[in-house]
Amino acid sequence: MKSKKRLALFTVVAVIQLAIVLYMAWQWEDILQTGQRFEWETAPVDPYDAFKGRYIDLGFKERSGPVMDNAKFAYGQKAYAIIGKNADGKAIISGVSAKQPAGKPYVKVKVTYVENGKAHVQLPFRRYYLPEHWAALAETAYRESAGKTGVAAVRLKNGYGVVEELYIGDKTLDEYLRNSLSKK
Repeated sequence: MKSKKRLALFTVVAVIQLAIVLYMAWQWEDILQTGQRFEWETAPVDPYDAFKGRYIDLGFKERSGPVMDNAKFAYGQKAYAIIGKNADGKAIISGVSAKQPAGKPYVKVKVTYVENGKAHVQLPFRRYYLPEHWAALAETAYRESAGKTGVAAVRLKNGYGVVEELYIGDKTLDEYLRNSLSKK
């Protein structure tokens, strides 16, 4: 009898652990499949620390927005960046609030500082992962294009964001690298 209870308890714990791991993976895939898409202009990055392992460390031009609701933010405080689009269709932070917005696309952020009524924030999506064999070429291509033609397509849903694709000019990074290799 005692061993049956242990087996049942073990089974329940194992199922719960498996469910948690599966949910964590599903959450990010769900954002990629059903999240609202925004295109963020990338900014130049430190050329000495732009690429680590198998990802590109992304920097973004748009990192601040007006403080909403007269909120008082401290360094590192969690906040909500409300996302909109500019005339070119690129993502902008239309406001930073201490309260979760209803009915508007937003992403959870950390406030780095506030100056002249604008909250500067740290966006939660800063890495673009790619296959190992593209690493050196991707680092060079991204560094050369950052701030000029680099755009990251990011999907947002329920305050979370996932980088879907990186573009250089009008081509995806993959297309850009394949074209670069075929020209050599």
